[in-house]
Amino acid sequence: MIEDRGEIKGFTLMELMVVVIIIGIIAAFAIPNYSKSVQKAHERDMLTQLTSIHASNLLYRSYDGKYWDTGGTLQNDLAVINSTLSINIIANGGTTYTYNSADGSSYTATASWDAYTLKVTEAAIDATNPCCDIGVCLAVAACP
Repeated sequence: MIEDRGEIKGFTLMELMVVVIIIGIIAAFAIPNYSKSVQKAHERDMLTQLTSIHASNLLYRSYDGKYWDTGGTLQNDLAVINSTLSINIIANGGTTYTYNSADGSSYTATASWDAYTLKVTEAAIDATNPCCDIGVCLAVAACP
């Protein structure tokens, strides 16, 4: 025997489709903005860390008379960079750091993440140091 349950309330197929379409439109606008925000955050983090390397290397030079000299060998071990310059950089989200100095009179340090590389040199910190060496950065100016 079938009981009559009265009127069943619910959403129609058309109403559900409209909601799904609206959610899709919102996602289409939100996801690219989120990606740009993540990129800017990584760039700003790398910028801060490279500025720390620059400041630490200035202190290193004040004690040693020259910048940290790697003999022209590219140093990409963050633990060595941290211990030599007495800093504590943490590679967030797969960021890699390198440091190179041929004779201690100048140096180049880089931070790379995804398809972007930022670079700092011994020059004074300004609008072009650190700079965006590879890729199209959103928060940092391109290298001259």
